[in-house]
Amino acid sequence: IANNKSAFIIAEVAQAHDGSLGAAHAYIDLAARAGADAIKFQTHIAEEESTMDESFRINFSYKDKTRFEYWKRMEFSETEWYELAVHARDVGLVFMSTPFSIAAIELLEKTNIPVWKVGSGEVSFEPMIAAMIKTKKPIIVSTGLSDMSVTDKLCISLKENKIKFAILNCKTAYPSQLEDVGLNMLEIYKQKYLCPVGLSDHTGTVNPAIAAIALGAAIIEVHVVFDKD
Repeated sequence: IANNKSAFIIAEVAQAHDGSLGAAHAYIDLAARAGADAIKFQTHIAEEESTMDESFRINFSYKDKTRFEYWKRMEFSETEWYELAVHARDVGLVFMSTPFSIAAIELLEKTNIPVWKVGSGEVSFEPMIAAMIKTKKPIIVSTGLSDMSVTDKLCISLKENKIKFAILNCKTAYPSQLEDVGLNMLEIYKQKYLCPVGLSDHTGTVNPAIAAIALGAAIIEVHVVFDKD
């Protein structure tokens, strides 16, 4: 993965499987058919992230009464994560999953995960990033909830620890508007951090990714769906 080479395409599933292991496997086959380079999930462990009485900020669930119940329903076992990783590799995809706790890192390590992804909300979660650094694996960082000083601090730490890393520009809104994508940041990050840069796109359209690739983006991360309807 490098600037001004063919972009590395990450198909982001996140929680779209809705807790269904079968759906998660189906997304892997979908991403492979679509020609992605990698598939990415999110690894949530309810006891590590939430409490029994944590209410929804926005209640989107017809099934779960609390966020804890939702995260619990999203969990897969260690064996199930391993099987997802094997399936991804069998169809030619790099397996990725964003951890949201140190326990999730420990779980994903058992799948032989090759690279870490730091979500926008975890850029300042220093103990978790320290656990990633300890593995010596490359790290991809989204910046949607970070100002430049926070990103600076993280990149300095990664360089000091000799960790290969990439920075993704990101607008944390679902969907984000085209005028808010901020593709000008790609060159700023490239010059400032001397690393591969890319776009984590939440617009739901192909245009920002095409423009980012024209500007030399090394990575495109985009949510994958079976049907736009």
